Amino acid sequence: MCIRDRYQRRVHGDQQQYGYAKERFTGLIGETFDCSICYNVVRDPKECHGCGSMFCSSCIEDWLKKRKECPTRCDLSKTKIERISKALMRIYNDLDIKCQYESCGKVVKLCDLEEHEKKCQLPKCINFDVCQNISKPEYSNMRVCDLSCLLHKNIKNVFGDGEKELQQIKDFMKQYMGQPIPAIGGNLPSSNLARASISNGITEFKWDTNNIGTGIIVSQDKKHVFLKETLYMFRTVIGDLGFAQPGVYYWEIIADSQTENELKIGVTTRRDFNFNSAFCDYEHGFAYYGLGQLRHNSNASGPQYGKKFKKNGVLGVCLDMNKGTLSFALDNEYFGVAYSSESLKVGPIYPAISLLHCAGCTLRTGTAVPQYFTR
Repeated sequence: MCIRDRYQRRVHGDQQQYGYAKERFTGLIGETFDCSICYNVVRDPKECHGCGSMFCSSCIEDWLKKRKECPTRCDLSKTKIERISKALMRIYNDLDIKCQYESCGKVVKLCDLEEHEKKCQLPKCINFDVCQNISKPEYSNMRVCDLSCLLHKNIKNVFGDGEKELQQIKDFMKQYMGQPIPAIGGNLPSSNLARASISNGITEFKWDTNNIGTGIIVSQDKKHVFLKETLYMFRTVIGDLGFAQPGVYYWEIIADSQTENELKIGVTTRRDFNFNSAFCDYEHGFAYYGLGQLRHNSNASGPQYGKKFKKNGVLGVCLDMNKGTLSFALDNEYFGVAYSSESLKVGPIYPAISLLHCAGCTLRTGTAVPQYFTR
């Protein structure tokens, strides 16, 4: 039996372990990303530096358990099989692939597939065609994702449905979040409004295990997070509560000594985005990058700011919604205002961090705002 026949039999038995079936891809040209063992499109790709062949991680790991050479007989004492280059990975992540579930069939980018399929079969919000969100546990009996969709559900029973109406409701909710909302044809749980606690300058929140990138591990107290994986993709987690009212909010990020890749730390004005990406890739994200740079609406460039932060130190983060500013300090060394924007005056605004490959940190809240932030 040839290599192809043997491994294709195994692929059909366990679709999650080996390559992706080619028929799931749209616009796929050539065989660049074909696994040289299972002949499907590679999953978690690796490449032989000797011959340039690509393999699924699982395929080549199984192969090397029994042999000391690559399938094209490259001598592994003289060459290596490693992850593909970052340039190739960007092309690979940009491939279009269909969701595996027949009831869905949606085409997404390969880098977004895992997150999409994780949520695809979950109960969807009754306004899913408009909001594209799943229903949240706190609203499960009402089949909605948040208060704006609950309000929309009640309104459309009287006035009809439409994307324009829902967007208007969401804009209204964003502006007035935190104020009591009267019920319309049902009870709106105003006690569940997303409001971060702030009392006498003390801020309290935790990391949200419902809004989090794949693979991020959260401690039981929801203060410590860590990511360790083979992929080099940013994964994001946000705070469980949004800052809704004017005020000054302060929290600290304590470095983890096991971190290998710098974090992106800051805030986002939205929580309906792909958490398997950095929140600051988008217009709604404002971040300090541990390389000593800023990132806003970009995944590649930003101005120099502050100092580097990775394995050691305590990073202070201060959001002043009165002035619309976001500032940072490392080990009590104030870096100055990083961002000044009208968007930072209107809640809800969520604390956020993005982790890459091997990284972690501990959240500390309940600390008074240092005076240098408010001078």
